[in-house]
Amino acid sequence: MKAPICEVCLKTDGILCPADEKKLQEGIISELDVKVARLLYKLLGDADIEFKKAVEAGDLVVIVVGEGDVPVVIGKGGKNIKALIRELGKRVRVIEGMKAENPNELKKLASDLFYPAGVFGVNVVYKAGGKRDYKILVFGRDKKKLPEKPEVLESILSQITGKDVKISFV
Repeated sequence: MKAPICEVCLKTDGILCPADEKKLQEGIISELDVKVARLLYKLLGDADIEFKKAVEAGDLVVIVVGEGDVPVVIGKGGKNIKALIRELGKRVRVIEGMKAENPNELKKLASDLFYPAGVFGVNVVYKAGGKRDYKILVFGRDKKKLPEKPEVLESILSQITGKDVKISFV
């Protein structure tokens, strides 16, 4: 399993090696990343998956994994996801992580996160000084289908991508 912390830290509870402790202090990884990485390791062992990061907002924890790893993390019959929900005490979504460097990738990421609500598209809003914001267009009829409040989803997407993201309904 590939994770933001080393294999030794994955296997031990309570302490981190100096290198991983430094990552935690500098904000490269979070306490939630460490907790989720260890939980996934306990559930999946040395499975060939990549855990990238975990983001928490409101009552929702989003686990970002490598390409094609979502079914493995969810597990047969959802057994792994149920264990994660029990351990974390919150609702859990698992999505495939990507850089989201263009609107198409951002749309795919938003579609995975917002499911079952439909994403119409992504607009790029150019600001002064070359700054860009992104507006995710969601069908108005799907407003009630969003898994969480729009503000919470905006926060999660912004944390995952490092970009300013807003949700608009069309």
